[in-house]
Amino acid sequence: MRDEEILRRFIVRARRVKAHSQVQDWDDLLRHAEGSLDVRLDISGRMTFTRRLPEDEEIFESLVSRVRPLTLKSEPVYYVKVFDAINRILGDGEIDERFRNRIHKLRQAWDAAEIQGTQVQSYTVQSARIDGTEATPAVSDTQLAAAWLYADLVHADAQGPKKDALAFPLRERYAAAVRVFSHLAALAIATMELIELLRQAEGLPIDESAWEDDVVVGASELVEEGQAFVAPVGSKMPDIRDPLAFAEGWSAFTVTELLRQDPANQVHVVLRAKDESVIASYDAAVSRRQPDSKMRLWDVLVAGSVIFKFAFNLQDEKAPEVHFHGWEIFNSTNELKLASTRLMLQIHYATTITFEVRGNDFLTLDLPNYSDDELREWKVIEQTVDDIVAIEHLTGKKFEACSGRFDNLDRVRLRRLRLMLEGHIVHATRRPVTVTATEGNPPQVIVNPAEVLNVGGSEVPTPQILMRHPDMSATETGVAPDSGPEAKTYLMEPPSGKPFFSWIPGLTEVSGDEAVAATATWNLIEIDEATFNY
Repeated sequence: MRDEEILRRFIVRARRVKAHSQVQDWDDLLRHAEGSLDVRLDISGRMTFTRRLPEDEEIFESLVSRVRPLTLKSEPVYYVKVFDAINRILGDGEIDERFRNRIHKLRQAWDAAEIQGTQVQSYTVQSARIDGTEATPAVSDTQLAAAWLYADLVHADAQGPKKDALAFPLRERYAAAVRVFSHLAALAIATMELIELLRQAEGLPIDESAWEDDVVVGASELVEEGQAFVAPVGSKMPDIRDPLAFAEGWSAFTVTELLRQDPANQVHVVLRAKDESVIASYDAAVSRRQPDSKMRLWDVLVAGSVIFKFAFNLQDEKAPEVHFHGWEIFNSTNELKLASTRLMLQIHYATTITFEVRGNDFLTLDLPNYSDDELREWKVIEQTVDDIVAIEHLTGKKFEACSGRFDNLDRVRLRRLRLMLEGHIVHATRRPVTVTATEGNPPQVIVNPAEVLNVGGSEVPTPQILMRHPDMSATETGVAPDSGPEAKTYLMEPPSGKPFFSWIPGLTEVSGDEAVAATATWNLIEIDEATFNY
């Protein structure tokens, strides 16, 4: 492993140690690291010995688990590997002697705190009966702390010098561990701070992620937004690299699906034409019931986006008199708006809508028709929102719902973006374009920078787009000293009456002029691609 990576991982680990609640009170940590023994002697000669321990044993155990990798030879953040990495990076170069002294002293402190062995860090203990029999070996605080770690905390197999510590009770092993591991935690913080100083003063190369990566979760619950998909039992799991939205047999788990888990909520909705042919049908759901002393109220969610409201008297489980109280449309997302818009269009082409409950007709309503202008408006909205939803799927991003006004230019730009994201080359503007060439030579392609397209309040990001025509002309119009000493401006023009062609680099590869041609048309309602002044 590279030395820079060793130091990066150490910084992440040390930051995790520093973030621990037991370390937040630095003075308290140092008191535990130094150890203390309060002795009281009363008038009778009785002595009382008091050792101060952390208030919460479990919390201290979690601190030790964060420190432990720094003590293991098998870990990349083992303190010996960390100091070796520092020394190799610094080498024999000229650095402030104060830093070399600090590195040396800190390394000595780590060596003295090594938990594998019998060395004495602060004290030893030994016990025997009053008559001197059954004496135990003298055991160092290092052995006691290591035995607590390997026999009481993370393992149950104390071996070597640690075995002798098992002759003493758990409280003795734990008391030693509090001092030893508090000291190691303090050393970890001191080492991290030294590395930070070396990075600033001597240019120690450590990736920024060492200071930016999360080291704690810091939350009691995790809230994430996502989408669930369901399929019949036994369905084949799709390849994780493919969008579930397009996997055969899989569909999004919606509010409607959730409500329909209760059979009592299941409603089937059928829209029929004048000749009784089915225009569309939906598995809908009762989303709200409100019993009243005289009437029962029902809200039925259709297409996941439109709630139809009913009130009826219930007699012998039948509904002899049903009142329709209108509908309410929910357009909080572009997908909901697309679904509701398509339902509104289906309502125009249908003459009746029937609500079926438990296989029986619950209610049939006659449906209105829209005027020609209203119908055109619904169609344009459907086409526009469909483009936005398609771009959401292509980019994996969600945008604010399209709820405001937009014009034909917005529609053209949106459709072009969708087609280019699908990998197509499309027609662009017919107008001349002024560009700046920093090297002074006429550009071979025109680069349109990334921007944001606002369509009815839905802000859709547009990536960098390239534009070219094989027969475009370039006319020098001046210099651009603000863009560089050689920079010039050019007026780029396509052939008379012809458009440029646009594509997204990386999604569409154009190998030569023979490939610069439209591969898809706009196909927009009431917009003539051949004459639209874009």
